[in-house]
Amino acid sequence: MRISGLASGLDIDSMVKQLMTAERVPLDKLNQQKQLAEWKREGYREVSTKLVGFNEKLTSYSFSSAIDSKKATITGATGVLTAKATGAATDSVLNVTVNNLASASNVIYKGAAGATKMSDLGVGSESVKIGSAEIKFEAGDTIDSFVSKINKSTDAGVTAVYNSTTGSLSLTSKKTGSESINLEGSLFESSASFTKSSEKVGQDAEVVINGLTTKQSSNTFTVNGVEISLNGTTPTGQSTQIEVSQDIDTMVNTIKSFVEAYNDTLSQLNKKTGEERYRKYLPLTTEQKADMKDSEIELWEGKAKSGMLKSDSIVDKTISDMRTALASDVVMPNGEKINLAQFGITTGNYSEKGKLYIDETKLREALESNPEKATALFGQTDNADKTNYTSNDGIFNRVKKINSGSLQSLADKAGTSKVSSDLTTAFLPQSQIGEQLSDYEKRIEALQDRLARVENQYYKQFTAMEMAMNKYNSTASSLTSML
Repeated sequence: MRISGLASGLDIDSMVKQLMTAERVPLDKLNQQKQLAEWKREGYREVSTKLVGFNEKLTSYSFSSAIDSKKATITGATGVLTAKATGAATDSVLNVTVNNLASASNVIYKGAAGATKMSDLGVGSESVKIGSAEIKFEAGDTIDSFVSKINKSTDAGVTAVYNSTTGSLSLTSKKTGSESINLEGSLFESSASFTKSSEKVGQDAEVVINGLTTKQSSNTFTVNGVEISLNGTTPTGQSTQIEVSQDIDTMVNTIKSFVEAYNDTLSQLNKKTGEERYRKYLPLTTEQKADMKDSEIELWEGKAKSGMLKSDSIVDKTISDMRTALASDVVMPNGEKINLAQFGITTGNYSEKGKLYIDETKLREALESNPEKATALFGQTDNADKTNYTSNDGIFNRVKKINSGSLQSLADKAGTSKVSSDLTTAFLPQSQIGEQLSDYEKRIEALQDRLARVENQYYKQFTAMEMAMNKYNSTASSLTSML
């Protein structure tokens, strides 16, 4: 039981608090060291997620596909067709004249106007065959339900439309071409109330390609790896030219995307390792925060968190390795050496710390004249060494290997994930900082127990003093009363 100043008139709680403030200095230092370690670990996680995100982009780049990609350019009667170069297309020119489009077969039957049930058409329960589909119905079924069955059937291969006002049923093939619609069953053959009023067999498209007349059952077909879709017939005296060539735009966009991602990653890493460290701004204690405004706490902690990774060895090595890798030659299988500068990609001045710039005109010229070299420069892979890049690795693979090595170092140091780009991903339990934080927690817990004992001891001492003074006062009071 604590007795607070009843006999002495002293503010015991205040005195103990002041005494404990001095005792808590070692605990405050431990908490500050723990907080600094946590902030540093968070800084490592920011770097780690950035590198993982960069590696994900590098994996998504298919430079060999970009090199192989083709584009189809249409001139002349451009409204007649559209064209798309597939992966099988080669550099070529197609002169196309469309004489007629492919059309679909159609047949129309007329029945009783206003009919709503199959029985109104003079038929009973039966089944009919449309295409390869067997459609069953009852005399009491509605005509709409019969039409719905036809349209739901993929094997029927037709689109059915019914007009109840005229009693007409239209069946149109889903495919174009000269093949007629196959219809079997008494409904289509012997019903007096339901008769065929017209039938039109579809036709094939007639197209002249580089002087050769061809028939196509569909208005969309492929020639020499070029997918052509017909939209109309060619005006007299005109033609459409399709030129298939290297899709330089795709390659340029791939390279520009890489340079943008590289510059962004490098900028973030340079910012982390070059950020100013304010060592006088230590993490605030709970008591210090209690005496400050929120805005003051925010400003203080902004300074205290700054520079957690200043001149960090892992981050600095990552930056250095990437810059060296991009500046070095790539050796092609034939022994020829190529580099980024040959493709119009150079670094800025010294103050920009490795930022890349693209001369797009020079890049396009180099890609047009040396697509194979571009494939080697960016996409070449040396599988002999899975960990370290070699002179035979292309730019993409070099950066991926460097990033993977850095991610392993970060995981060992801070327990960061090597595969996640999510900033909320939990830290791995085993790491240097993780063990350091665990040690801080044990020391803090032990120190808190000791401080609790010290505080209790102070109160015991003051309580003993109060009890002694209380006894003295009682004795003095008794003596006084005897006089």
